[in-house]
Parts: sequence; C-alpha cells; structure tokens
Amino acid sequence: MKKVSYKVSLGGIISALSLSLMFLTGFMPLLVYVIPAVTGAMLIIVYVEINAKWAFITYVSVALLCLFITPDKEAGLLYIMFLGYYPLLKMLIEKSVSTIFKWIIKLIVYNIMIIFYYQIIIRIVTSSDLAEEVSEWGKYGAFIFLGLTNIIFIVYDAAVSRLKDLYVKWFRKKILQKV
Repeated sequence: MKKVSYKVSLGGIISALSLSLMFLTGFMPLLVYVIPAVTGAMLIIVYVEINAKWAFITYVSVALLCLFITPDKEAGLLYIMFLGYYPLLKMLIEKSVSTIFKWIIKLIVYNIMIIFYYQIIIRIVTSSDLAEEVSEWGKYGAFIFLGLTNIIFIVYDAAVSRLKDLYVKWFRKKILQKV
C-alpha cells in the first residue's frame, strides 16, 4: 500500500503538469483539442499507480483550477466535460461489461456530453460562428459533424488504450524500475 504522501505528491505533480499544459492553450490555439486530450490521458498514471479514487480527485482539482487558469475557455470546458474524466471512465467501463456494451456505453456518454458541450459553446462561450459553419453543410450538417466527431472519439479511445498499455508494459518496467 502506498503512503498518503506519495499519493498526494503524485496527484499534485500530475495536476501541476496538466494545468501548465492547459495554460498553453492561450498561446497555442491550434492545440485547443489536443492539450485537453493529453492532460486527460495523464490521469492514467494516477489510476495505474494509485487507484481510480485518487485519479478522480486529481481530475476534480485540475477541472476546478482549469476554470480560473486556462485562458482558452473552450479547451477548459472540453477538459471538464469530457476529455478529463474519460480515460478514468473508460478504465472502469472496460472492467465490467462485454465488448458490445462497452462501446454502447462509451458512445452514449460521448454523444450526450459532446452535444451538451456544443450547446454550451454556442450559447455561452462563443458567438454563433460554429453553428453557422455547421449549418453551411446543409440541413444534415449537425449530424455530419457529430458523425465525424464520433470517428475522432473512436481514434481517441484506441489511443488511450495504447497509452495505458505503453505506460504499464514499457515505461513502468523499463524506466520506473531503474529509479
């Protein structure tokens, strides 16, 4: 069993690194979607090294501070609403149910949260520029947009799985065992 000081320090290090990366979204607007995905994936380290509870506590601390520190509110909101907690949710879902139900649950959660995120972005954070761009695709533009983001989500899901495997099977054994 790991000491509380180890748990707090690992959570603090991951939180600080995550917030530092999220702060960069103000300087690198092209990475508005990539940085929240990377910071969410970093929670895998806390999940593997400690447990899901501490990983969730780390997520909550980053999410709360993200509201104040992140210059790009769209990136912060994306982290809070989906990309931050998804790697943890994925690990929990994959422990419990069959493959078909895993994907059904993942896709339902993703679609609900991305639609909610899209509505908040349109109504609160930005002007209606995004809605106008999607409406240029025709009356099925929103569905095309949602379908494309579902493909991106499936790629992200596979990337999170590979990152977890890379961390557990390579980085932990080759790098952390030497320390």
